[in-house]
Amino acid sequence: MDQVEIQILVFVVTVVILVLVTSLVLFFYFFQQKKTTLLIEKRETKKRFEQEINNSKLEIQEQALKNISWEIHDNIGQLLSVAKMQLNIVQMSVPDAQKEQLQETGTIVGKSLEDLRGLAKSLNPETIKNNGLVDSLELEMQRFNRLNVIDASLKIIGDTYHLNNEKEIILFRILQEFCNNTLKYAKAKKLIITLKYNKDNLEITAEDNGVGFNITDTSKQHGIGLLNIRSRGKLIGAKIDLNSKENLGTKLYISCPK
Repeated sequence: MDQVEIQILVFVVTVVILVLVTSLVLFFYFFQQKKTTLLIEKRETKKRFEQEINNSKLEIQEQALKNISWEIHDNIGQLLSVAKMQLNIVQMSVPDAQKEQLQETGTIVGKSLEDLRGLAKSLNPETIKNNGLVDSLELEMQRFNRLNVIDASLKIIGDTYHLNNEKEIILFRILQEFCNNTLKYAKAKKLIITLKYNKDNLEITAEDNGVGFNITDTSKQHGIGLLNIRSRGKLIGAKIDLNSKENLGTKLYISCPK
């Protein structure tokens, strides 16, 4: 084999090797692309599935709250109304010495009826839809203040606007969860909620001056409440941040896109 033939053979072998190497590189590249695409699709499918599950849970929870609201308004509320009327009738036929006691009892029943009606409204998602976030929170603050155990207030910054119904209901439920935890566990004397209406987002802060808690401890009830708050926030793309220290109170921050 002369020098020219050797060169040709080397050239052919080199070309073949290059073709094989290129083919292998392209094969692995497209394989990796396919694998990446499948992984992305799998993650998206899982995300959509989780979103549907969360939406279903939310719908079930809201329907349950609506049913409880109706039960309180239609049954317990009616029973208390009848009891108050009967007390008024009895009051007219008893001696003056007992009228004052009956009047006090009637006042307690009336206050209980008013509180139950306020609770029923706050549980019913239709009320939130009709009233909007701001008015619903105002009613909730009034309900808390009637309990005479905490000073609750709502502060508005900027020009208010309405978010869609889903966002307003979820934001209200998040704040309701925070407030209920404050009443149950925080031993707080003050609760302040601030809504700051920016051009592109709504910033919300809710803070109390209670005993605080360890936010890494999810074994306790307020830890479970924190998980509920974060899972609800994900449904509307809201940024959630919660800070709490023992004896230094708790502060919740929410940023919800418009």
